[in-house]
Amino acid sequence: MNFKKFLLNKGVIGALIIVLFYGLLMVGIYFSGYKAVPSKIDQLPVAVVSQDKDSTKLAHQLEDALPFKHIKKNLSLSDAKAQLNDRKIHLIINIPKNFNAKLKKIDGKSTAKLKFYINYANPTTAVSAMETMSKSVGAKVQKNVLLQQGKGVLSAATLSQLETETKSLIAANPTQKDAILAKAKATQQAATAKINQTYANVAKSYQYDIVKVNKVPTGMQHSMAPFFMSLSFYIGSMIAAMLIVMAYKSFAPLIGRWRSYIYTEIAIVMIAMFAPLLIVGLSKSMIHFSTNVYWQLWFSHTLELFAALNVNLIFSLILGQLGIMINMPFMLTQVVSGAGLIPRPILPEFFKAMSNISPCFYAVRADYNILYGGNHTETLWLQLFAIGVVTIVIHLIIVAFQKNKNPLVDVA
Repeated sequence: MNFKKFLLNKGVIGALIIVLFYGLLMVGIYFSGYKAVPSKIDQLPVAVVSQDKDSTKLAHQLEDALPFKHIKKNLSLSDAKAQLNDRKIHLIINIPKNFNAKLKKIDGKSTAKLKFYINYANPTTAVSAMETMSKSVGAKVQKNVLLQQGKGVLSAATLSQLETETKSLIAANPTQKDAILAKAKATQQAATAKINQTYANVAKSYQYDIVKVNKVPTGMQHSMAPFFMSLSFYIGSMIAAMLIVMAYKSFAPLIGRWRSYIYTEIAIVMIAMFAPLLIVGLSKSMIHFSTNVYWQLWFSHTLELFAALNVNLIFSLILGQLGIMINMPFMLTQVVSGAGLIPRPILPEFFKAMSNISPCFYAVRADYNILYGGNHTETLWLQLFAIGVVTIVIHLIIVAFQKNKNPLVDVA
């Protein structure tokens, strides 16, 4: 009987509800969010840029062979590089000038290089997919080149051997059979040597390069750093917002809800400025970036923490400690919509929409720019600040409709 009562206790039932709530929530969100890989990799935009007028056929063959649905074909190399840096495309296949002419020179000196440009300041899934595709396309082109050039090599060698043998037979005396055979054998050996040498030159006549734009140091800690740092601040802000609201609610009856809210916002700004000093400092000691990068990351995560604390404060102001029941699902969606693991273009539509109001999304992008290279970091900072300002407006509306437990002491 006592055991039955224990099982029906609010604490045990509450523990079961919490386990079910967060377990079902995480499985539902992560499974639905990460199903985009690898099925939607083909939706990442890429570009084929041909600078060789004699390689038009090759450019068309590449466009037809690529599995991507969005292939930009009319960009200049400089425009394509700019879009790659802005993450509007994820791969450039470049056919340089005189590519076809160099390909035809089988002299062991001229090399035709097909170039693949990849922006490494991107989620690992995108970078890995582009690397794999580049190696696959490069190998296929090389195989076709060898086959086509091999035909010419064999034809030339065979004709040369036949011509030599014919001349030898015409000039030879029938009685000098042994000499003819010896000469034919020598001719065959010479032809074989010529084929081997020519094939060696064929192999040298074509190469492909993967050009690493915004190179990321080796190690998963480097490629995942923007995701890890941004998420760490957001998770902390979720718990912090709940505790700050407790302080707000305890002081509101004493000093008035408006003054209490002003103090709350001042505390948020102070926490947002102080916490990144230590957290970014620890990151600096572990992945070793410069002092200039440290201060840029500090400013970026100050803005992220400012925005994140104010976002989480909304439902904490309305529901108190129960606000975490809404803040937690929102945080879990940001693990996906922050685009730290999967690039935004291939996210499911729900998560793509959520990225627009996700502090993690803007912080992750800013970190990639600061750590490894990229454009428009200031725009990302403004967007983070804008999220914080909009949430403050929402707070003011919430506070205006709240009532103090003892309105007589409201000195606001």
